[in-house]
Amino acid sequence: MVLSACAGSAASEALKGTEQEINSAFSNQVSPVISGDYIVWQDERDGNWDIYMYDMSVGRTESALFKDSKDEIEPAISGSRIVISDNRRGNYDIYMYDINSGTKTQITSDRTDQKEPAISGDIVVWTDRRNQDTDIYIYDVASKKETRITTDKADQSQPAISGNIIVWKDTRNGNDDVYMYDISTGKESPVVTDPAGQTNPVVEGNYIIWEDRRAGNLDIYMYDISNGKEIPVCIDPSPQKTPAISDGRIVWADGRIKGTNIFIYDIATGQEKTVSTASEYESNPAINGNRIVWQDKRKGTMDIFMFTEEASETGVAAGEEIGAEAGDGAKQSPLGIYPVSAAVIAAYLLVTAGKSRRRKI
Repeated sequence: MVLSACAGSAASEALKGTEQEINSAFSNQVSPVISGDYIVWQDERDGNWDIYMYDMSVGRTESALFKDSKDEIEPAISGSRIVISDNRRGNYDIYMYDINSGTKTQITSDRTDQKEPAISGDIVVWTDRRNQDTDIYIYDVASKKETRITTDKADQSQPAISGNIIVWKDTRNGNDDVYMYDISTGKESPVVTDPAGQTNPVVEGNYIIWEDRRAGNLDIYMYDISNGKEIPVCIDPSPQKTPAISDGRIVWADGRIKGTNIFIYDIATGQEKTVSTASEYESNPAINGNRIVWQDKRKGTMDIFMFTEEASETGVAAGEEIGAEAGDGAKQSPLGIYPVSAAVIAAYLLVTAGKSRRRKI
C-alpha cells in the first residue's frame, strides 16, 4: 500500500472517463448515493424534500420513491435496499424501501427523532434521541431485532457501516472524535481522539476515513483497522471534506482549485486525481465501482451529476476486504436514451462494476 499526502500540491492529473448530468429538475437535488444501476437523492422540486431514484438499467427511468407533504431526507443505499429519514408522523422515523419487491417498511416508531440512517446488507444503523442524548442504534432486517449500540451520555452521530464495522462521530471527550463498534465481537473502541475535531467518518473493509481539523482546516485522514495505523490522505491549506469510499478508492470535495471540486485517491497506488473541475460548486460525492456522483450548482440550483471512469482507471486496493454488498455484482448497461432534464435527451454507454457504498449528507 502506497500513501502520500497532497500538502500544497497543485491540480492533480484528471481521471479518464465521461461526465454527464443525471437530473436538473427545478429547485434542488442533493445528497446523492449510488449502488449498481441505482442513483438516489433528496429532491425539493415539489416544495418539500422527497426521495427520488434514477435507474440506469432497463428504461433508464426516474421515479419518486417517497413523495409526501412532509419531508423525507438523508437517503442511504445498499444493494437494492434504500433507507431514509421520514417526517410523515411529525417526527423523523427510519423507513426502508426494497427496490426488488417495491415494499416500504417502517423501521422505527419512537416519538423522538431517528435520523442519519446507513445500511450495509441486513443491518440498518441510525442516530436516536429517545434517551435525550443522541445514541447509535441498529436493526437487523433478517431477525427484525433492534439493538442500542452506544450508552454514553454524550452525543454520538454521523454513523456509517460496512459489514460488521460501525463508525460514528462521538463527543464524549468534549470534542468531535471517531469511534467504532464491531458487531461480531460487541466491542466498542476509539479510532481517533485528537483534541481537534474529527467528523463525517465512513468505512469500507479495513479502512476508516474522516474529515480532520488538527491542522486548522478540514483534511482527509485514514485509519487501517488491520494494523492500527493512522495516515493522512490529503493535508492541504484548502478544505477537503465529505469523503466516501468504494473498492479502496476515496472521493471527496476539494477546495484547492476554485470553489469545490471532486477528487479521487487510490489507496493501493497512492495516486490522486481530479474527477471533475467543470464547476466551482461540486460537493457531497458518492462512489460505487467506476461511477461517481455528486451534487452540482453550476446551473444555479443543486443538480445531480455523474462521472463514469474508463475501465483502465479502476482498481481495488491490495488486501481490500470486501463488505456484505459484494453480491451486488458487475453489470453492463447497453447504449440507451434517457432524460437528464425536462428538455435534454442523452445517449451513452456505461460499464460498471462493484458494490454499494453509503453516502452521508
